[in-house]
Amino acid sequence: MMARCLVTGHKGYIGSHLIKKLGELGHEVIGIDIKNNHDVNSLQGLKESNDGKFHPFWANFKPEYIFHMACIPRVGYSIENPVETMKNNVMAGSNVLNFARKVGAKRVIYSSSSSIVGNGEGPTSPYALQKLTTEIETKLYSELYDIDTVSLRYFNVYSKDQPADGPYATAISNWMKYIAQDKTPFITGDGEQRRDMVHVDDVVSANIFAMEHEKNFGGKTFDIGTGKNISLNEVVNIIHKHFPDVKFEKRPDRPGEVLLTKAETKDLKNLGWCATISITDGINSCFEYLKENKQND
Repeated sequence: MMARCLVTGHKGYIGSHLIKKLGELGHEVIGIDIKNNHDVNSLQGLKESNDGKFHPFWANFKPEYIFHMACIPRVGYSIENPVETMKNNVMAGSNVLNFARKVGAKRVIYSSSSSIVGNGEGPTSPYALQKLTTEIETKLYSELYDIDTVSLRYFNVYSKDQPADGPYATAISNWMKYIAQDKTPFITGDGEQRRDMVHVDDVVSANIFAMEHEKNFGGKTFDIGTGKNISLNEVVNIIHKHFPDVKFEKRPDRPGEVLLTKAETKDLKNLGWCATISITDGINSCFEYLKENKQND
């Protein structure tokens, strides 16, 4: 079944992986991104005008499935710039949902974040609060209008090709960059922070599953992770298997940092999806790749 798909944030780390996979599967897919500010591909193209119209290009395309991924996904940046990130992370979501309703989309698949749960007490940053706000609005649209929605809460997404300088940069990508450049990587706090790390290929497959699932989700939220976690110190031990001479610099805790994440995977498993790449296998593959590249330099 070929479907018309719209991916917001298609130039981002996860969005670029998703749009490639959708194309490989034969779907008609178009991307739009907040990085473009002055043309039809700007996310502003989905904003309804004062006379109740949308840009003709998007109004005529009429996507059946909308993957809303566009955002500024930095906890630290949101703490320093709460108004700017609110505009991009909340208002953009409102525009996307309204556009989906008006053009008759079948389903909106919203990319959310595990940062919402914080350390068990809810959001600890403006970014997390913004994600929660759009989750709530996404569910409300499913209840009020004739459109199905689902929110996917990503845990710590990584892969060997994750940009170390982008907004989705994680400890894995940063450490790969430092080691590749023969610089000293650093670790914040005591290193006992535990992360459920999920490979980007599994995140993409979860989005495809959410699109293809026959029954309505009704605005439900699902965790996208492995259901397990690993401490940063344990990741360092894996790295030392590949790079035994690398030493890590200790740095203070970061403001708003979540100390433990672990996906609740039962509900999505019951529907037929689960991650297939284990944390240790995925991390090992990253640093095996890096080791091979350094040896070939």
